[in-house]
Amino acid sequence: MGLINNILRKLFGKSQQTPSSTNVFLGRWEKERTARIKTAEEQLKPWITATVRAKGSLPFTWESGNDEAFVTFTDASDAEQDNFDALEAYIIDKLDIPDAGEFEMTGAGDIYIEHNAVKAKYSSTMKALIDYNEETEEAVYDEGEHDSADVVLFII
Repeated sequence: MGLINNILRKLFGKSQQTPSSTNVFLGRWEKERTARIKTAEEQLKPWITATVRAKGSLPFTWESGNDEAFVTFTDASDAEQDNFDALEAYIIDKLDIPDAGEFEMTGAGDIYIEHNAVKAKYSSTMKALIDYNEETEEAVYDEGEHDSADVVLFII
């Protein structure tokens, strides 16, 4: 929720408070997201660890916004496509990559191992629709960049 709150703060200049009925929905959504992350980690942890150890890192890119999010791994192989598909969903959930709204986000990062932890480091650029110029009939966008610190995905 922090990323979404930051988007709203950037667009509207302050944090947006949600009605209590929305908080109930967000609470349920967050519980479901947390459960998906836990399940994915249980299933993928050995494979991710072995793959990163063998390759050194797993580079990835993503595109999101306008109700979609896609993560692409440059080292994805057809033989491991099911694992990479599950890893895509896991990264979207774990990094809380947003997809709803009138914005576009692109990003790139690496999954790597450091001190018995599998981590991700990434940077992203978000382009959000903030207005529409009726005279020129063009959308007006605000663009912002974000670099992450090391994000611990899980401990080995």
